[in-house]
Amino acid sequence: MNFFNLIVFGTIALMLLVLGYQIKYKKKSSLISGFNEDMVADVNGLCNYVGGLMLINAAIAFSTGILMTCFPAKLNFCLAFFVIGILATTIAAGAGKKKFMKV
Repeated sequence: MNFFNLIVFGTIALMLLVLGYQIKYKKKSSLISGFNEDMVADVNGLCNYVGGLMLINAAIAFSTGILMTCFPAKLNFCLAFFVIGILATTIAAGAGKKKFMKV
């Protein structure tokens, strides 16, 4: 078994896990890109939402590393899983942030 992919995607997952934890549970809104407190109506709600999406991204990254390690012949499908998962959470972040903005 080649553990290189697991190490790479595990490192990515660890970074996303730390950032997601800091945003969701420690409420560090300064880690959110483009954050402006004057434009946000519910800072805690936004932190919960964005932090939760970061934790989902961490799970997707770690799962991709495990899949690539266990099924090396199916690397294209594993990478497609990663790309589709990250794109889905990115679209959800863009669409969902509007409910936390001031009108």
